[in-house]
Amino acid sequence: MFKNWFKSRKRENDFLVFVLSDDPAVSSLIHDSLTEVGCTVHSATKMAEAFNTLDETDLPDVLIVDFQNPEVDGTAFIQQARLRFGKSDLPPVLFLMDSQSDEATAQILEVNDLLPKPFDTPTLLERISKLAESNRRSDAEG
Repeated sequence: MFKNWFKSRKRENDFLVFVLSDDPAVSSLIHDSLTEVGCTVHSATKMAEAFNTLDETDLPDVLIVDFQNPEVDGTAFIQQARLRFGKSDLPPVLFLMDSQSDEATAQILEVNDLLPKPFDTPTLLERISKLAESNRRSDAEG
């Protein structure tokens, strides 16, 4: 059901998504799911790599950040990204949570959405679409 819905909107919503995760299975699932419906996906496994990629490309419509990443946790990345790009210019953030205790930290960081792991593809696609469309509407109004 969701797959057809997203495919029918593919040309209208060619979102640019950036993923920071050190988990190859998570990165691959996100990449494959989003590119299948027409999104462009950039990814990184380390914070330095993430900032290099973000510096070289347009800011994405949505950032997907793994909460706990052995190289650097998502909290540090979000804090540094907000300093580097400006809180108001940073796109919406979808945090991938490993545990319920991550939710309190995510609320303090004021991330836009949370997605507990493991997650299913239709839920991921729905959340990305909602965040990206919201971001594009904000850009058009601002």
